[in-house]
Amino acid sequence: MAPVAVEPVVPAVLNGKVGDPAARVDSFDASSTNAQELSSSMKRNGVVYVRNLISKDDMDTVVQEMRPHLDDDTPWDGVCFPPQTKRLCGIVSKSETFRKKVVMNPLWLALSDETLSITSSAWFGDIKAESVSRPVLGGTVCFRVCPGATAQGLHRDSMAHHLKNPRITADKYTFEREVSISMFLAGTKTTKENGATRFCPGSHLEANEEKPNEENALYAEMEPGDALIMFSSVYHAGSANMSQDEERLVFATFMNRGILRTGENQYLTIPTEQAAKWSDEELTVCGYAQSQPFLGFVEFMDPMAAIRGDKGGKRYDITDQKVIT
Repeated sequence: MAPVAVEPVVPAVLNGKVGDPAARVDSFDASSTNAQELSSSMKRNGVVYVRNLISKDDMDTVVQEMRPHLDDDTPWDGVCFPPQTKRLCGIVSKSETFRKKVVMNPLWLALSDETLSITSSAWFGDIKAESVSRPVLGGTVCFRVCPGATAQGLHRDSMAHHLKNPRITADKYTFEREVSISMFLAGTKTTKENGATRFCPGSHLEANEEKPNEENALYAEMEPGDALIMFSSVYHAGSANMSQDEERLVFATFMNRGILRTGENQYLTIPTEQAAKWSDEELTVCGYAQSQPFLGFVEFMDPMAAIRGDKGGKRYDITDQKVIT
């Protein structure tokens, strides 16, 4: 089936004013789109909706697997989160369904690869080899936003990597501006009233020093299993939960460039004995494989050998990559 965009989202009203009409956010169904179509839309707007990324049944299972952990958090001491918001980190290791259906979702991984992979070549004496560094999991967090929660301040997740991007126009945009992408998956129905994530389309084109403008923000209203995916350079925030009795559950997943430090330390978050039982593909996404040419080695070996307990693993050589000449 050919990829088809559905129901473009019209700018919402915030504080009595309408957002930029040019910043229409595209909405696609996961069953009929691909990474290239999504990334093309994100180049323009910085953000895209993917409806039905996972099934309602799988989403219900993830929520059930998270429920026992959701009350463990204590109120945040500071301005980043209101006291009515609870956080659960490291959910990649707490929910098998989340790991297999969300973190390892083929469309999500393809989009991450499309936007964040790096290919370069370098000389080692007379040998010229090509290296590919693929993105890795930057973190997984569940947010439970309860009634009475106040609005977060608009912010960019890319602030963690100290970017100094200048303002550009969409026709000048390249993925080189980005360090990570973020996915916010609705675990419950999300509405403006119960605190849906608000975001500023097009803010990925602004200079990093530019202050966010609330008048440009839209609300991400979604059904369970729908996802809002954005570059980490997009201004966004959790909104006030003004409902009487509705909690909002959102599951955040982040992918980083493979050459950069991740926000959440996966190697301490995921118990080693648990990681050792995962597939090679899962471990690679979580950052346990070596990033070409030489990032993340253990005793000059691919760390996959170390976590499998293979003391005699092969040492990685420049010739193990694609030799150009």
